[in-house]
Amino acid sequence: MIIAGAGGHAIEVLDSIKPLVGDLFPVFFSELVEGNSKLASTFTLVHSEEKILEHLKIDDKFFLGVGNPNLRERFLLTFENLGGKYQPVRDKTCSVSSSSQGEFDAMAFAFVGPDTVIEKGVLVNARASIHHESRIGEYSEIGPGAILLGNVQIGKKCRIGAGAIILPGITLGDEVVVGAGAVVTKDVPDKEVVAGVPAKSLKK
Repeated sequence: MIIAGAGGHAIEVLDSIKPLVGDLFPVFFSELVEGNSKLASTFTLVHSEEKILEHLKIDDKFFLGVGNPNLRERFLLTFENLGGKYQPVRDKTCSVSSSSQGEFDAMAFAFVGPDTVIEKGVLVNARASIHHESRIGEYSEIGPGAILLGNVQIGKKCRIGAGAIILPGITLGDEVVVGAGAVVTKDVPDKEVVAGVPAKSLKK
């Protein structure tokens, strides 16, 4: 199996999937030929599609080891085009409702409530909470400790900062960035960057 990424989040993913992989040593993918010395000293790092293909022929499963929505999309599509099968991360401490839908990553102590729809490639980071009847668009990143209250609608490739709070019934467009600790009380259009309490646009 391959973890697509070789930074800090990739190591967190490795910790979360340990119960699944046991003593197997995954391969890490990095676009950087140099660096990642800590990982390189213990694990195999691959840097090219040719090497990815070699490993996918042995084991076609892969996990996403990056948080950035653009990288998550690019890596997922690249690996699937090479024949890989995306494996959503489910940390043993997360709580995901049986009525939720979607292929997404839920990290340590993440909470996903009932009747939620979370689209492919979303990252629900450590201790983030997504409450009932919310919908999250593809590849969005919900930061550590962020809280999305009931019936929140989030577009594609959004980044919700650590500890941010989205109040019930709020809608965010595509590619919205919410700053860490922000409290979002109003709808936010596509590609807006908001921060503060209450959250306001950072556009001048």
